[in-house]
Amino acid sequence: MKKFFSFFSLFLLIPLFAVASKVGDRTIPAEVAQFSDSLKQKFAPDKRVALFDVDYSFSGKNVMLRGVTTSAEAKKALLDGLEKKGYAVMDCLQVLPDEAGLEGKTYGIVNVSVCNLRVHPDFSSEMMTQGLMGMPVRVLQRDGWYRIQTPDSYIAWVHRVGIHPVTREELAVWNSAEKIVVTSHYGFVYSQPSQASQTVSDVAAGNRLKWEGTKGAFYKVAYPDGRQGYISKSISMPEKKWRAALKQDAASIIATAHSLMGIPYLWAGTSSKGVDCSGFMRTVLFMHDIIIPRDASQQAYVGEHIDIAPDFSNLQPGDLIFFGRKATPERKERVVHVGMYIGNKRFIHSQGDVRVNSFNPDDELFDEYNLGRLLFATRVLPYINKEASLNTTATNLYYK
Repeated sequence: MKKFFSFFSLFLLIPLFAVASKVGDRTIPAEVAQFSDSLKQKFAPDKRVALFDVDYSFSGKNVMLRGVTTSAEAKKALLDGLEKKGYAVMDCLQVLPDEAGLEGKTYGIVNVSVCNLRVHPDFSSEMMTQGLMGMPVRVLQRDGWYRIQTPDSYIAWVHRVGIHPVTREELAVWNSAEKIVVTSHYGFVYSQPSQASQTVSDVAAGNRLKWEGTKGAFYKVAYPDGRQGYISKSISMPEKKWRAALKQDAASIIATAHSLMGIPYLWAGTSSKGVDCSGFMRTVLFMHDIIIPRDASQQAYVGEHIDIAPDFSNLQPGDLIFFGRKATPERKERVVHVGMYIGNKRFIHSQGDVRVNSFNPDDELFDEYNLGRLLFATRVLPYINKEASLNTTATNLYYK
């Protein structure tokens, strides 16, 4: 016990260097920097979907670990590796979710029509993506705001109003309850079964609310936090009926994409209120109960890769097409934009707003800029529920 307090006291006297993002910084021994980097590459190569953010503070062969990771396996490998290298470790590295700090409520349900998810827990922080009403999420951490992980594995911070925290058991009750799915791009829930009554909130396409009953031309619904209201049958549908009537063919999906024509571009947007390029693909497919990875650089590597023929003859309507920086001997290929092929050398995408453009120089919609940075395509529709990152709300584990 005396040795422990002596070790702890040493750390109270030395400066604490937050260098997790500076692996290779001279304050970290080279052997530890290289080891830490190898663990990050193995367990959390993409910070959008996994975390290995470790702060190191050294005093000779003594080291204090702080920070967070989503991988208990990564933490164990780190501790074992440091011990083998002869370091005495004070372990303050937290594995998420933070069960104790969250008091068992390690899940949540999005509680507003569209919630904004940010890089840091602050309204001025960059927006990363969005969540939709009724969407189940994993709650990882609470720091005024909540750090959450979405059904497409994206990790970000959301203001506490954006979600309703629940236990695993409470989430199971929500997931098993009959739902009403919002099928219109925009609308409202009212306090009474009348559009002349007070609004409770707005709703957007893909929102889900608990079905409590029916009254005339309205469904009675409940929010994740228990609020109640009425939504018009004209803009919504019982989930089971919606799913039974759902079509996941290219023609139906392209028709949905066209219904969003003119919707403004919104960085990180994934709703019918506004979309970025990959958010447009995600929103359109989600309206057909298809969940795909969030970003273009993630969407580009699921499904079947297609090297586009010069005459575009090997593309099919519904294929995703990707744009960006082509590979050179000096640098790697980089995907920065995505659209959907709709046939006849035309594609629909979000750039400024949702629009249709063409690869054909004789077409009035010709897009020379995007033709010049065209990379490749992927075919995803035949692979829904056949790849882990291409699924539906009927198969995604968050909705179980």
